[in-house]
Amino acid sequence: MRLTDYGKNMVILPILVISSVILGFLCYNYFTQTANQIQELALNDLQTNSEIEVYGISNILENSIYFVNSNLERIVNSPSITNWNITGIQRLLDLALNSTNYVADGYYLIDNNGTLVTFTGMNKEQYASYKGINLGHRDYFQIPKQNGTLYTSTVIESNDNVSRIYISYPITRNNNTELLDPAVNLPQSKNNSISFKGVVVASIAAKTLGSFLESQLHSKFNGEIGFLDRDGTIIYSPNQTFIGKDYFGAEFQSFMKTSLKDNAEKLNNILRKALVAESGVDEFSFENSTTTIAYQSVIVPGSPGQENRIGTLFITVPHTLAADVTSLITTQNLVNFAIIFAIVSISIIVAIILIRWNRFLKNVVDQKTSQLRDSILKLEKANEVLQSHDKMQKEFINVAAHELRTPTQAISGNLELIEMIYLPSILETSINQDEITREFENLVGNKDKLAEFRLAVLSTYRNSQRLEKLVNDILDTSRIESNSLDLHKESFNLNEKIENVIKDINNKTHKYKEPNNPIKIGFEPQQDPINVFADKIRIFEVLSNLLNNAIKFSNDKPITISARKVKKNNKHFPSSDKENRDVQDIKDAEIVVVSVIDRGNGIDREILPRLFTKFATKSNQGTGLGLYIAKNIIEAHGGQIWAQDNADGKGTTFLFSLPLDQ
Repeated sequence: MRLTDYGKNMVILPILVISSVILGFLCYNYFTQTANQIQELALNDLQTNSEIEVYGISNILENSIYFVNSNLERIVNSPSITNWNITGIQRLLDLALNSTNYVADGYYLIDNNGTLVTFTGMNKEQYASYKGINLGHRDYFQIPKQNGTLYTSTVIESNDNVSRIYISYPITRNNNTELLDPAVNLPQSKNNSISFKGVVVASIAAKTLGSFLESQLHSKFNGEIGFLDRDGTIIYSPNQTFIGKDYFGAEFQSFMKTSLKDNAEKLNNILRKALVAESGVDEFSFENSTTTIAYQSVIVPGSPGQENRIGTLFITVPHTLAADVTSLITTQNLVNFAIIFAIVSISIIVAIILIRWNRFLKNVVDQKTSQLRDSILKLEKANEVLQSHDKMQKEFINVAAHELRTPTQAISGNLELIEMIYLPSILETSINQDEITREFENLVGNKDKLAEFRLAVLSTYRNSQRLEKLVNDILDTSRIESNSLDLHKESFNLNEKIENVIKDINNKTHKYKEPNNPIKIGFEPQQDPINVFADKIRIFEVLSNLLNNAIKFSNDKPITISARKVKKNNKHFPSSDKENRDVQDIKDAEIVVVSVIDRGNGIDREILPRLFTKFATKSNQGTGLGLYIAKNIIEAHGGQIWAQDNADGKGTTFLFSLPLDQ
């Protein structure tokens, strides 16, 4: 080798080394930034998941407590409270507990002296001694008594040493009194005053509330849930020993300082901010671990113009994914230093290694980016589901409120009409037997008024029946949603049950509606008997729903109902239904198919795709729950239900199948 060539190589070598170092440095910066971006995306994803989860659970809790408040309001405004009918009030308290026992553990009636009059579970031996105790010193009695508004307490230690939240609703009545001028003893003015009669109270045990919150947390969500009331008392914590303690009290703060040392005040500041804010998310670091804390206030409507803040819901999620990314970054830094050292030593080999390493990292980044995109899509879908559930809940409340208002207004109006026109003394608290007897005799002697009175009573009865059916539909829907629809099966002749349903509908039509031309319902059994093993009451409910639905849309034309035995692969099953195609595989099995045929306008095209879902109705009456309940009852029996337009284009046929009694 010539000296000049050696000199050139020596010059090129520093250039290659310097270029390699610069390239290695640039690569190192690129790798670090990429890893930091991955870590930032992972943290953002974790925070978003936490915020969505805490928002969804807080909404569910708010709606659950709202239902408790609604129960209290309905009880306070019930006739049983007006008449101080303890038996009726006890029944209402039990019904309220049955509808909200997933969050509430008791309902109570306290009179104006603070005495516990009656409560749910009063017949149980361990609670019998509580009847008649004085609770007048409790805030949930005193505050509604003073303010006349709905009150939600903080955590209170009950008489049975259980930590509970109490929601109380005051019972008040307007007293119209005439003031007299003491000088002349003449009427001077009228004074409207409000008297306090007592409170109706619902209790929510911290343990019950905690179990309910835990059940709402997704099983694959790597986090824990906690709940503090508005005063900072721990309502629920994964550590059961913390429940009922004041988080900012001296005892608990001493424990926090022992556990977290100098970081305790940082966590206290996060919780103080959370207790006054509506929602948010913060990061808390301690030693080598970091935790995301997402929080959401739980607020339910109170009296007009007011809101009751129950407390704040917390979800804590450790940064396990972020820790993995941090570990990857640390490993990557060591590898980068090794690469730079190798580049300085053997530049060409290092260049090849860098190219290959760059390709590897690009694949890793693409893979992580793809995973993050998938996570974002899943979060968007989850958000859509949450919005859909929220919309369904609001729709359900609106429909139920409308349907409840119509019959209750009719019942109240009829009773007011009866009191004003026919029997003025019937609703007076002080009973004058002679006066009531005279009013009844006058009513019986006037045939026109008696006929009008009968129509008012019939209207009241029909609306009470409608109200009862709406409540039953709501309860059945709740049981279906919670998978608690019980069936009491027995063997019976389906033909006899169909005939009983027809008789029942005809009797109600003739007895209460008095039509000039009642709709004719024809029954065409092909075999008798047709024995099935099913729940008589539930099948009666399905048949009644389908026949009443057919009557509503039949345009006063005849309705035909039939029952026949068929094979499971019979043409009556719609071939587009996957579940029905599965049934057709068992070709030798025999079942019964019931058809309800009307000659009305047919199925609305807009309703058809969601015919058997909740609230699917075009009618200005009804909740749209009947077909949804019927579908779930039939499917619970192992059958199917479907609908189709009639072949001639006039009307609709609803069909359902049931297994025969083997």
